[in-house]
Amino acid sequence: MSEISFPIKDLTRRKTQTTLTILGLAISTAATLFLIIFGSNLGFEISFLAKGGRLTSGFSNIFFQFILIVSILNILTGPIITSFLIHLTMSGRMRDIGVMKACGCLSGSIFAYFVTELSLLVFFSALTGIIFGVAAYYISTIFLNAAGFSISQTLNLGTIMVICIVLIIFSHIFGALPIRKAAKAKPTEAMSPIYKLGTTAALGKKIPSKLGLTFKVAFRNLLRRKSVTSQAIICLTAVLTLTTVTIAGGMIANQTTTSYVERAIGRNIVLVGHPTLTDRYVNLLSRFFEDKEMQQLDYLDHEFLISESLVSKLDDIQGVREVDPRLVLEDSVREVPGIVLDSVEQTTAVIIGDSRSDEALILGIEPEKVVNDWLIFGRKLGENDQESTVIGDSLAVNMFSAAQNQSIKVFEESSLPYDIVGVCVDPLNNGKVVYMPLETLYRDLGQHGYNLLFLQIDASEKSQVLAQIENEVSGENLNVVELDTILDKHVSFLNKIWSLVMFLPFFSLATAAISLLSYLMLSISGQQHEFGIMRALGAKPRSIMKIVFSQALIIILVSGAIGISAGLFITFRFLIPDPVISQSTLISVSAWLLVILGLLCVSSLYPALKAVKKTVVEAICAI
Repeated sequence: MSEISFPIKDLTRRKTQTTLTILGLAISTAATLFLIIFGSNLGFEISFLAKGGRLTSGFSNIFFQFILIVSILNILTGPIITSFLIHLTMSGRMRDIGVMKACGCLSGSIFAYFVTELSLLVFFSALTGIIFGVAAYYISTIFLNAAGFSISQTLNLGTIMVICIVLIIFSHIFGALPIRKAAKAKPTEAMSPIYKLGTTAALGKKIPSKLGLTFKVAFRNLLRRKSVTSQAIICLTAVLTLTTVTIAGGMIANQTTTSYVERAIGRNIVLVGHPTLTDRYVNLLSRFFEDKEMQQLDYLDHEFLISESLVSKLDDIQGVREVDPRLVLEDSVREVPGIVLDSVEQTTAVIIGDSRSDEALILGIEPEKVVNDWLIFGRKLGENDQESTVIGDSLAVNMFSAAQNQSIKVFEESSLPYDIVGVCVDPLNNGKVVYMPLETLYRDLGQHGYNLLFLQIDASEKSQVLAQIENEVSGENLNVVELDTILDKHVSFLNKIWSLVMFLPFFSLATAAISLLSYLMLSISGQQHEFGIMRALGAKPRSIMKIVFSQALIIILVSGAIGISAGLFITFRFLIPDPVISQSTLISVSAWLLVILGLLCVSSLYPALKAVKKTVVEAICAI
């Protein structure tokens, strides 16, 4: 017989506790794996050098922070759950340990035996978690691809191995602590029926009689088992913190990123231009959620220019609120180093940056007529800004060391660098954009004119206004495009991503329910004798159920108060930059959290029902 055959048989004899322990760690592993491999294939790899892929750097940063924090919480929660469940398992095995010690087994041998069981649990949990996590990832990507979004299904085996190794190591460290403590117990202590729950004779502080007998009994039972009760609260607090971060952070991040996109593209915006240019502009916007190959194009071709007379006619249409004429082209841009004061020695100047270059979309605008309202770090271009620019977030992150302290050369042949007064979050061309005053662009190019018009129209008269615009441009070989259509695709893409991430609370809810059930089942096993005496003295089964439910309710309320508060603090302090929070979002977050607490309370009814199924004689004789 092999050395692990007996531990395997021993685990299979305790199917309920073994299954709950495996599920607890497997769920944490699956959730962490899903987050990281799903995020990696969306273009925002989890690394400290993450750069925008399909998404812009601004959006990548939001996803990066969310995935990083939730993954860290997952990695920490898994071992905490494992430690708690192993502690409960060892509490139920104290009589076995007492018998083993009475037969002459040394503490080291007992420790090695139960660590073998721990290793079996951890490795099987990791394998199960990998299967569930990868399956959830494939289901999610299939869902997105079926919805029209091109998402890669490449698995990074190295990432999976690193995550599993970290979880396995931490689970062994945390799980070995209760085993070590149990192995050191004296034979007389281990054989005691009250030792396994750390039961004490102290009843704690006096409880007000107004709270009722049921609550008083439940509260005193919890106080008499301070050790295991405190561990249950810590475990549930960790899980509810993770749940709160996932729910609140996911909902707020969804609303925030949607707001960023809506501000950048604009609602009720109509694009007017040559069909070649309008198609090109739509494709540049579509790079946010799908990669498209595009051919070289001469933006300054005279065929693409729009006459001043047509601009005036469109401006005179009733229902057109603003006309934003632009000259758009693609060219290379170069970083210009900047000079700043040293952070340590404020009197010493240091040079930051290099001379990196990249291709970017350059847009000449009239600052006072811009219809977009980007989220800008810094400030917008003003009417008097002639030697200044605003650049996109991907360009700022990938090409500059500190963009707002540096300058940019818009054309290689130009010797005039321009100050960068702001960095905007813009999905256009993956955030590789440069906005500069039209007059400055005219001077550098030696050419005047517009090649694209952006019209902000009145939503209440949309159909009539569109008809008039199309009538004015008829015969001009110009195309009219409603940008609301492409904006809706951006919003749909973000909503689908966050909706997939949002099912992670169900992982957390299952983990919390497993931890609570394990605690209640062990606690009830230690109280069966007391419950039997109470029923023999006339207590009804309903009263026993109320006591068990009250114990669960107290633990849930204490854990919820701490965990939800910690989760909200992490969300608002670290998770989302410049969060956008509406009243409906706050109501939704509150409703979800209340539902989760309610489901946890309902789950406690199962062990309560199980507690009253035994007859009075069976309960009194329970050991």
